[in-house]
Amino acid sequence: MPASRGPQRLGDVLSELVALKGLAHSGAAEQLQEAWQKTAGDTISKATRVVGIRNRVLEIEVGSASLLYELDSFHKASLLEALQGRQPPLDVSGIKFRLKGSLGETQD
Repeated sequence: MPASRGPQRLGDVLSELVALKGLAHSGAAEQLQEAWQKTAGDTISKATRVVGIRNRVLEIEVGSASLLYELDSFHKASLLEALQGRQPPLDVSGIKFRLKGSLGETQD
């Protein structure tokens, strides 16, 4: 356990927390959604939602099981290649599709 640094200013602690959690990228979620829409096209992007990037893997929520299967089986490689080929390129090594509602949320 690291040694205590003593009392710190709240503003300094919050700034450090924001930096550590990656929250300083204002508008990053919108830019990521826009990049997905341009890459996937209107039809696919309207039926999906960008969840985020975790460990360089783009996570996409999909509205139906049939679309999830289609994207995962037939379009995953080309979508990944297109995302990596964008200018500026998106630094992702994979895409993970998840069925909407299967994000660990409990259903009542």
